Amino acid sequence: MSSIKAHQACPIESAALHNPNFQVFLLFACPTHRNKSMPIIDALLSYKNVHFRSLNLDRYAQGTPIADWLKKGDLFKSRYLMFHLSDLLRLLTLYRFGGVYLDMDVLQLQSLEDEPLNYAGAERADSIGNSVISLEPNGFGHQLGELFLQDFHVNYNGDAWAHNGPMGLVRVMSEICGTNNVTLMVNNRQRCQGFKVFDVNAFYEVPWPQWPLFFNAESSNETLARTKNSRMVHIWNHIVTKWPLKTDSKSPYMHWAGQHCPRVVAATGRLFY
Repeated sequence: MSSIKAHQACPIESAALHNPNFQVFLLFACPTHRNKSMPIIDALLSYKNVHFRSLNLDRYAQGTPIADWLKKGDLFKSRYLMFHLSDLLRLLTLYRFGGVYLDMDVLQLQSLEDEPLNYAGAERADSIGNSVISLEPNGFGHQLGELFLQDFHVNYNGDAWAHNGPMGLVRVMSEICGTNNVTLMVNNRQRCQGFKVFDVNAFYEVPWPQWPLFFNAESSNETLARTKNSRMVHIWNHIVTKWPLKTDSKSPYMHWAGQHCPRVVAATGRLFY
């Protein structure tokens, strides 16, 4: 908990701010502790709908389609263990509880409260991102959650970074939708049995090779215009190295932060890490 930085906390606040009727859970796969006042943590917990939870992976997986496979230990031989563990935990959570999963580098710009569950977003014309996934807790959403978990262990590859995450979504949805053409999935929700695949602009308008645009004040107007209809922006924290930022920066990122995570910004002082 003490390692949460402002650029990680900002998306959490944005989810709480825009969805006051949702409960926002931050899940840790390790023990947490807090022995002093932490301004950023205090800022997040000032929202009544923000909760921190620590989980034990073995217990969390009990009673799920992946429990027996997990005991084999293949996951822990992964070259990309943290990424693949995260890929699995989001699927386990959605299978167990349903709801909306968001990565900690997805900054929310609009509410999701009126959007029916069961959706994800196209990251490219040929890919579905797994940074935003929504499933119903029962019915078709729960069935999809089971299919995602089954695909994870049947097709698991510990040597390929995206194979168990975004590519897993494409594999399952290709079967559900009767096509591997993501553009067709976006354009015709009915062919995917009601599961909605948002177009690229909704969550991933700025792809990872263009991440410097988030911090470029000179092209800020163009970037803000480009994302004006986006529901979220994915900041690609595993790549970004532009911290800290001055809180009075004219960059698109600080423009969004001031609007969508104002309490975290206030807690950071002059520099935003």
